[in-house]
Amino acid sequence: MRNAYKKLIINQRRNNKIINELKVDNIEDKSEKCPYCECTEFIKFGSYKGIQRYRCKNTKCEKTFTKESNNPFRCSKKFKENWVKYYDVFINGLTLRECAKALNITLVTSFYWRHRFLHDLKIKNHIERIDSYVEFTKLVTTENFKGSRNINTKERDKIVTINGVNDSINIISVIAGRRYFGFNEIKKKLIQRIDEKAYIVGMIDARLDYFCKVFIEVNKSKLNEKIEKNTHRKYSIKAKLWLKKFRGIASKYLSDYLSLRAFEYKNNDEYKNCIPIEERIKFKINLGVEISTYITWNSIKLKELEV
Repeated sequence: MRNAYKKLIINQRRNNKIINELKVDNIEDKSEKCPYCECTEFIKFGSYKGIQRYRCKNTKCEKTFTKESNNPFRCSKKFKENWVKYYDVFINGLTLRECAKALNITLVTSFYWRHRFLHDLKIKNHIERIDSYVEFTKLVTTENFKGSRNINTKERDKIVTINGVNDSINIISVIAGRRYFGFNEIKKKLIQRIDEKAYIVGMIDARLDYFCKVFIEVNKSKLNEKIEKNTHRKYSIKAKLWLKKFRGIASKYLSDYLSLRAFEYKNNDEYKNCIPIEERIKFKINLGVEISTYITWNSIKLKELEV
């Protein structure tokens, strides 16, 4: 098994190098992408009333759109007028019903608006590869089909999520496995999210700890002795307790809620540190509400757990 881990880590290092060398921009503006499936590959597809249209190259999508399609307020005048108010009640932990009552909107609209913000946080705070000193912990939750009308099984699998927090409090949450977490799950889901220069530590879980030790050995990672260690070993435990306040979350939305958890955790940790009042005020201003992404109702409703 040790040799298998070593081979996996070396192959991933080669893959990262190839990806970086062959990375090609398929679009004029890197910020542009299909608003339906988020694919970044598309072609020009005529124009309408002088506005350039595009067609998605994803064979499962192939929908057409314009740059206006990415307008976060398109198709929703009410959201445009009330999104700041909704953000205030949402970020303060009010339930969907309480948010709906506060803004005089339906429960379905409240659900949709919440997921607009969750999606926005997830996109903006996404970290492709985590680096520096990273502490990994394992979070296990029971599969949840909340809101689903067509449930084909009575079984509820255990969903394994690996959370990584580095010394800059950058956080990744990887939905890594179903029922089991081992070599294949590390190969398919986890290793590509780790920078090869990172010094990683696995906590609580034996398989995670073993993989991290081999990763350090193969990549010859060095630890900065000045970095404070074992500061986030309870991150997954606290995240599981935090999730309970929502009284059940559909597993297909778990990664979205964990993005919110990461956002709150990082911000709260900033305030715990000995930061001068001037810097804290500046930091608070930088946390100002902003939304710049769009997701359709169907994309939210038809989302599936990718594991």
